[in-house]
Formats: sequence, structure tokens, C-alpha cells
Amino acid sequence: MIVTPPTPVTPAPIPAPPPRFERVTLAATELFEFDRSDLRMPQPKLDEIAATLGRSTQNSNITISGHTDRLGSEAYNMKLSQRRADAVKNYLVSKGVSSGQLTTVARGESMPLVVCTNKNRAALIKCLEPNRRVEVEQIVIERRVQ
Repeated sequence: MIVTPPTPVTPAPIPAPPPRFERVTLAATELFEFDRSDLRMPQPKLDEIAATLGRSTQNSNITISGHTDRLGSEAYNMKLSQRRADAVKNYLVSKGVSSGQLTTVARGESMPLVVCTNKNRAALIKCLEPNRRVEVEQIVIERRVQ
């Protein structure tokens, strides 16, 4: 009788966990004057984000998205949202965050959070405030060690 040793079973590789997303939304009214892209000072929320990113040992990419309301032309709003995203990026870099981790994106008026139909300009500006924002999104890539 011939005995065949059992064929060793190779365990399937452990799949990497899906990336984790963390998003922080900052109101443009806290960061900038209306229709401006220079940061107000001080910026404690951005300081906190910079400190958190500086302590992180995880492999991550950070996307900074600038958003505007619908007031003004679409082209103008794209440029304004890019300048605002760039201002936040430059601030984080000045606080020690690696610029290689940071990507900026201009969203302009394309992703509103609210829709307002106020006819009075002052009320409309106030109503559209949530649309004027900067989002900082961290995508963490985790790797398992085997």
C-alpha cells in the first residue's frame, strides 16, 4: 500500500483592509472673509488638524477641497475655491505637514449643501453660508504585516 502525504494547503493571503476615510468640514466663514481667500488668524482648527497629521504614523493622502456658493460666475467660483484650498494647504505645510501628502481640488459651486431661494441679497448670502466651505479628507491606507 502506497501512502501519499497530504498536500500542504497554502493559506489564502489576508486581504488588506479597505481604506478609512475621515473628513473634516470647515466653514469658510471661520476661515475667510466673504469672497476672499486669505486666511483669518488665528486658526485653531487648522492647527489641530496639522498636529493630528503630524503625529500620524499611518500612510495617508489628504485631499483639501474648496467649495463656494452659487453667487458669482462659475469660472470665478472655481478660481476662488482653488485659492481657498491652496491657502489651507499652505497653512498646513507651514505647520509641518508634508506637502507630498496634500492634494488640493477646486469644487466651485458644484456640490452645494443647501439650496436657497431668498430674494434679499443679505438673506441669500446668509442662507448659502454652508456651501462656502473647505473639506479636509484623509484617506488612510492600512497595510497588514504577515
